[in-house]
Amino acid sequence: MACLLALAVLTAGCAARRAGPPPFAPETLLDAAARPLSPAVFARDIAGADYILLGEEHPNPCDHLAQAAVIRRLAAAGAFPAIGLEMVPADRQQVLDAFNAGTLSLADLPKALDWKTTWGFDFELYAPIFEAARDFRLPLFALNVPKGLAKKVGRAGLDALPPAERTLLPGALLPPHPAQVEELRAFFVHHGPMGKPVPDSAPRKEAAPGRDPFASFLTVQSLWDTQMAARALYARSLTARPVVIIAGAGHVADGWGIARRLAVYDPSARTVTVVPWRGGEAPAPGEATFFAACPAIQKSRLGMTLSHDQPTPGQPVPPLLVTAVAPGSAAGKAGLLAGDAVTAAGKHPATDLAVLHQAAMEAAKAGEPLTLTVSRAGETLAITIPLAAPPAGK
Repeated sequence: MACLLALAVLTAGCAARRAGPPPFAPETLLDAAARPLSPAVFARDIAGADYILLGEEHPNPCDHLAQAAVIRRLAAAGAFPAIGLEMVPADRQQVLDAFNAGTLSLADLPKALDWKTTWGFDFELYAPIFEAARDFRLPLFALNVPKGLAKKVGRAGLDALPPAERTLLPGALLPPHPAQVEELRAFFVHHGPMGKPVPDSAPRKEAAPGRDPFASFLTVQSLWDTQMAARALYARSLTARPVVIIAGAGHVADGWGIARRLAVYDPSARTVTVVPWRGGEAPAPGEATFFAACPAIQKSRLGMTLSHDQPTPGQPVPPLLVTAVAPGSAAGKAGLLAGDAVTAAGKHPATDLAVLHQAAMEAAKAGEPLTLTVSRAGETLAITIPLAAPPAGK
């Protein structure tokens, strides 16, 4: 119930954002034990921090509304932050500078950033964050590695870059926490570097001959986190403002990713982390300083929005519920309807939203459409959704 209330509050705030900062409800932010966070604690522990890391699941609309709500609340409290974005590579900073100066409109920003190529997730998901920055004149900073360099570093190492490219990256990569190394190793073994299942016998093409594939994967992860921390430090140094960092929850949770590197670069600074909480069991100790209560929702590039309730212990896992289908989208043309319950994606039972991405990746690799098994009014149907061909060379 708290998650649904939070979503309603955030959605209402989104509708009112052009009229000023929306009301800030305690249900939106939770403490480390998932209890509502009081305005006084927010003012003391979040608005008083030097770095505020706001994690997300990229396709989840609620996560981005929560991030925008926190930014607006910070501004309302008199802490006008700079905003760092994982979604934008550092060599696109001049585009953000034009937006910061008011010479580039919000409508023109996606094209100027080449958003579809450099990030890919629907720009509209992030629009509330850019609108908050515009409304309060908060400077935006690009945090990510210039496109293509992470792959080069993963394949051949940092020192293999030519000087012109080497100067675009941090002087040295800061290593991950040993516990994170083991977690990343488990992820790599089961999902591969791109987050999709990889059999033990599958060849690994991310590393140069003779280079350990997991070491390459770990290097890229360290590069991303080190780069974003270094750029956030630059933003703070340049603006003398606190810095809000918008990044995937994997770079924020447990204080392992960006926060660990900030502790090296800026040891006297105070950093807080906020990651999404989907309800159900209490968060794991140390996962984050605070949590944003948001239900599990995913807006797919295929034009469908799905939600997933937390399973009740001892009960069957609930299906994925289609809550909206965009008219004229691939999902809409295929016949998917709001209210459909997705029970399987490809060959996988629909146990969580990640299965949808996994099935789509497998279908795209095989050059096949994505097949969803849905339950509708007591019937079981197969919905076949064509997938766009990947760009040449991908």
